[in-house]
Amino acid sequence: MKRVNADQGLLVAWGGFKDTVEKERPNQFFTVRFWNQNDLINELTQVYDQIDDTIKAELPLKRLWVVADSETDD
Repeated sequence: MKRVNADQGLLVAWGGFKDTVEKERPNQFFTVRFWNQNDLINELTQVYDQIDDTIKAELPLKRLWVVADSETDD
């Protein structure tokens, strides 16, 4: 971040983070966000309809509706 003069950053680790990184998370709250695969997918699906068509072309997603079990929260 310092090399490119960025004030904030996003670190995405598909497989999650080591304990040492997790311990550092609270200290970096205002400068770095740490996302795992679930965070990335959740954030992307929330804004997908609003992102630019060129990005959608690179990452084509299709909404899929399924019948949910009445006992689940999702």
